[in-house]
Amino acid sequence: MPDDIFDIVDENDRVVGSAPRSEVHAKGLLHRSAHVLIFSDSGGGRKILLQKRSKFKDSHPGIYTTSCSGHVDSGETYDEGAVREMREETGVRVSPSDLLKIGKIRACRDTGNEFSYVYELKIPESAPLKFPPEEVESLDWVYVADFEKSLSGHPEKFTPAFARVYEFYKERAGGARQNQKSK
Repeated sequence: MPDDIFDIVDENDRVVGSAPRSEVHAKGLLHRSAHVLIFSDSGGGRKILLQKRSKFKDSHPGIYTTSCSGHVDSGETYDEGAVREMREETGVRVSPSDLLKIGKIRACRDTGNEFSYVYELKIPESAPLKFPPEEVESLDWVYVADFEKSLSGHPEKFTPAFARVYEFYKERAGGARQNQKSK
């Protein structure tokens, strides 16, 4: 498997170089990721799509993470990375305008030294999903209330980045929706 190349960024998220994934992670260098929280408003209530990471992943194998997330490759924008990851991890094709921008989390330990841009997407629960089994074990629709109860009671079932992304989402989502409506 080829070693992806990531942009290395400074504390202000400005690109200062690039390096292979293995080096970026080994040295704890600041870099970028995109996270898309996918929701469905079904008759029974709002659901969130949870991604269970493959047991073959090098970090956090077999636990739940953001609906769709991944590193932003060198030369990509956050939006381009989110669109690519949606296609690769869920089989859902979107354009940047389909994604509601929630905001950017500063790089920290919980995010794995990644500046993480957070997006929201709504799709029908019946939308066909396709994922690579070497990356993703399953994609599971769960009622938001049940997910939040599990996240609170059993945080070990979720990646630290996902917990941080969801906390950020809950803090910011209302404002992002208001800004979207006023455009």
